[in-house]
Amino acid sequence: MKDSVYPQKILLTGAAGGLGQVAARHLGRMLRRGDLAGLRMADINPMEEVEGAEIVQTPISERDVIFDLVEDMDAVIHLSGISGESDWASLIPSNLAATAHLWDAAFAHGTDRILFASSNHAVGMYPVEQRIDDTAAPRPDSRYGLTKAFGEQLGALYAVKTPVRSFCMRIGSCFAQVTARRHLKTFQSHADFLRMIETGLTADYRHEVVYGISDNDDSFWDNRNALRLGYTPRDKPQDFLAEEIDQTEHRLQGGEFPDLPLSRD
Repeated sequence: MKDSVYPQKILLTGAAGGLGQVAARHLGRMLRRGDLAGLRMADINPMEEVEGAEIVQTPISERDVIFDLVEDMDAVIHLSGISGESDWASLIPSNLAATAHLWDAAFAHGTDRILFASSNHAVGMYPVEQRIDDTAAPRPDSRYGLTKAFGEQLGALYAVKTPVRSFCMRIGSCFAQVTARRHLKTFQSHADFLRMIETGLTADYRHEVVYGISDNDDSFWDNRNALRLGYTPRDKPQDFLAEEIDQTEHRLQGGEFPDLPLSRD
């Protein structure tokens, strides 16, 4: 299911993060080949220079800042935000307000689509014995997971009420290596992450939820919806094993997150 037009101008948020750097290098190569007309990269932290890209170092929780960043962009890859459990004082501006402002900005500026870095922690309270798919209702395992569930529902709402499309990626364990037993169920290689990004940029959809995993028949997650949209993972977690593997077993899919207490802010 490929769309007819590849986005020519892309905004990448969270470009200084681990996955942000992976995406930035890939998009930079596309820019140098002439496959993109423009690449804007934003993060609160310093970013690697990418030839031809516009680099904007700024906090993106402010509404006016986000509206400026989204202007003239055809697509947004939204990787920005706190990537683990935290308190509401930190999560509200970076994971909730910034995401809400982003969708408003995309609607205001006529941006076609947003690729949203959701997380497996949006569904982390499902038991490990239960296999779920894209239709599984959110069961967040943390405040962090709840912010990702919010982003998914935000995308669903705007896909119905505005022209903005949303591609929500429930990313599993996207690392260079498999370092824990749990990763055998949740791993996504960097190369497959980029393949998923390409699917989100090119597929024809309104609002979709997919799982960020590699080629793994034994995963917690049935990812046929991603395959239907054209995602073609090529890597298997067994090919990325580290020398030492954490053998901890967990009762719920979110790993250690479901057992984290809700501290008082």
